Amino acid sequence: MRMILLLFCCCLHAAPVGNPSSPHILTRGFLIPCKAWANIRGGYEGDFVLDGNMEQAEKGSGLVDKYTRSTHSGVATLNILERLDLYGVFGYSKVNANWRFTDLADRIRYVQMTAARNFLWSIGGQAILYNDRQFDIGFGARYGASHHHLSTFTIDGDPISIVGGKCEWHGWQFNLGFSYQICLFTPYIGALYISDLTVLKGLASSFADFGAHSDHLRVRHPVGMYLGCTLSNGQYFMLTVESRLISEEAVSVTADFRF
Repeated sequence: MRMILLLFCCCLHAAPVGNPSSPHILTRGFLIPCKAWANIRGGYEGDFVLDGNMEQAEKGSGLVDKYTRSTHSGVATLNILERLDLYGVFGYSKVNANWRFTDLADRIRYVQMTAARNFLWSIGGQAILYNDRQFDIGFGARYGASHHHLSTFTIDGDPISIVGGKCEWHGWQFNLGFSYQICLFTPYIGALYISDLTVLKGLASSFADFGAHSDHLRVRHPVGMYLGCTLSNGQYFMLTVESRLISEEAVSVTADFRF
């Protein structure tokens, strides 16, 4: 039996977008004067993908039955002139994926994969393009990466050796959104474009159609929408809840403090 080789997976998937009005929702902080041209925020970001809406490509075919991800991160944001946010996200993420393939004997086989919690980072920005009193139009972009170690990899319930296996993630997205402030609440909605690809290869055992030892998983709908709402009185703290649809089904929660 051949030696189990490296399993490498490179996956891209959408991440929380945020409120287009985020750069100027908080106008007062704990330490930095309100009139300063720059200020700093810190906080928490939790992102929970319930269904990645992915499909197999290249060596495989058909839909991915399950693709879920949970991420917990800290966020550091540099705000410039209350018009531009530049931020970094640092935390850990866990990925689960299940899919089916047809082997050389024309039998349907079932694959289950879990990637353990490991370090994740992202960088991005959010800029206000247009502002008219309570109404804002904003544009954002984000890039991130992480390196996972595999926890489990099974075919029809039988475990496959994961010695040396790992999962490396990196991805990017762009978004354009609209928001409107109503007292303490700032609801928003927008569209985003994501690039999403997972490359699996390196196992001695085949896990894709007709004996293939590699497979690609990609997003079915790269264009999606997002909507959410931010709660804040404009001082010190804001809380945002967001949902992403079409490209994937996900919910995120973000809390920010202005220093």
